[in-house]
Amino acid sequence: MKVFTSKLCTTLHTPEFEFHGGAQSQHYECPERREAILKYLESHSDSFEVTEHVEDFGYEPIKRVHKQGFLNYLETAYDEWILEGGHPNGVMPSTIPHYRLARLGGQTPTNSLTNAGEYCFDMSAVITKDTFKAAWNAAQVTLTATKDLVRVADQYEKGLAAGTIVSREAPPGLYALVRPPGHHAQSDLCGGYCFLNNVGIAAQWLIDRPELRHKDGRPKKVAIIDIDFHHGNGTQELFYKTSNPLYASLHGRDAYPHFTGAATERGEGEGLGFSINVPLPRSTSDDEYVEALEKLIQEHIIPYDADYIIISLGVDTFKDDPIAGFLVTSEAYPRIGNAIRKIGLPTLFVQEGGYCVEKLGLNVGGILQGFLGKVAA
Repeated sequence: MKVFTSKLCTTLHTPEFEFHGGAQSQHYECPERREAILKYLESHSDSFEVTEHVEDFGYEPIKRVHKQGFLNYLETAYDEWILEGGHPNGVMPSTIPHYRLARLGGQTPTNSLTNAGEYCFDMSAVITKDTFKAAWNAAQVTLTATKDLVRVADQYEKGLAAGTIVSREAPPGLYALVRPPGHHAQSDLCGGYCFLNNVGIAAQWLIDRPELRHKDGRPKKVAIIDIDFHHGNGTQELFYKTSNPLYASLHGRDAYPHFTGAATERGEGEGLGFSINVPLPRSTSDDEYVEALEKLIQEHIIPYDADYIIISLGVDTFKDDPIAGFLVTSEAYPRIGNAIRKIGLPTLFVQEGGYCVEKLGLNVGGILQGFLGKVAA
């Protein structure tokens, strides 16, 4: 499996702290996460080919899912924050415009101290001096992997048509090892460690490409499966009113971000029925998780008849994750990867959460090895 990454994912965006559970704590979305995963991948070079080749796709694919005012904010927030006396650790909102807060005079933010609340919904998405560069890099790495997904998917379909590939039992897969993650980032809102929605940008790029359209002019269809412990409120918001892509999420019930991810959230208008949410209790075990995923695949993913699968790959479902967690053990992750493999479609994995650094490489590697039809070690 080809792995796309960049050292900038480690060297940029390094907040010293966040506030978690009312206390100042370490910033759990840390550079060591990428290093732990990379160490595993490089120790299994028979299965993984790591490249740091990154193309620059510019602003356009990002602007297809994020609003310009939000992008301007991300790019300038830190410098303005420092000029106005903000703490050097990074930009954090001190006032958030709650929906019940009466703004009778129609006031709008006038500086970065108030803009932080306008464009961020929590205190974990700390914006440092290089956060925008890091998020931009993560998006470009993901798009580079997405472009290669098109290439391997084309080879795969030609092989099936020519008979050199006899079944869909071994579909091609690619992995974008990036940070910061993206699935909590909405069109104009950051939070949950996320600033730009890497998966959303990739999905929209695939749908937009005119050269990828079917012979009858239809755009290619994308199914997004979010297996992070936390609901991907950002990805859902981006596509809530459209039927392409399909967004499907397995996540913790009554967990962060707390106000999204109910089974009743099914989309609106053209998108009705194309947002699928499966909230699960914290007591969810290996067998229960895999069964829920397999049911989701059989009832929603396969009938959707997508051309590509994109996985929001979070392993904060792990039982020892410090800020999330079901009762899922490392033994379950190859089974999860194998269930995704059985869909039989070209698949791009994009890194999201997972904060138990000690087991992060093994758990991410388990999913990828399972997709390759191997057993993790």
